[in-house]
Amino acid sequence: MRRPSLLLAAALMMATTASSWAQDATEGVPNVKQPEQQNVQAQMRDTWQAIKQFSVEQKDQALAALSQAMTALDEDIDHARANIDENWQDMSQEARLQKQEALADMKDKREDLGEEYQQLKAASADNWEVAKARFGGAWEKTKDAWAELTAPQPKAAD
Repeated sequence: MRRPSLLLAAALMMATTASSWAQDATEGVPNVKQPEQQNVQAQMRDTWQAIKQFSVEQKDQALAALSQAMTALDEDIDHARANIDENWQDMSQEARLQKQEALADMKDKREDLGEEYQQLKAASADNWEVAKARFGGAWEKTKDAWAELTAPQPKAAD
């Protein structure tokens, strides 16, 4: 069966390209590298689309690909946090509050994703599909939190 190995290759390729999601500064947040929204959304969607095709027999491959994707996401979250900190003085009070809330939400969603990953890891043949669906729901919520975190904010008034 070639299709599952092609899906795994695609998922691993997408997971390893997460660090390439950053682009030049976006308007409203000077000198902050913001991931290109449509690219990030497509990368996350495509990763999940590939992984959800995996059967329980391919569990180890799916877990390895997801682990890589989550590690890349953690790195991206750290970069986003550092960029926000670096540009804190250039943000309006409202933008600061929005970024703080978005960071807190991202942290919560990432924690939930980790918990669902552990459930997926522990899943048996009997509950693989249910665990995979639950992980997929957490993945989507994390993707939405990422979009909110990386949304451009207006500059502080001079």
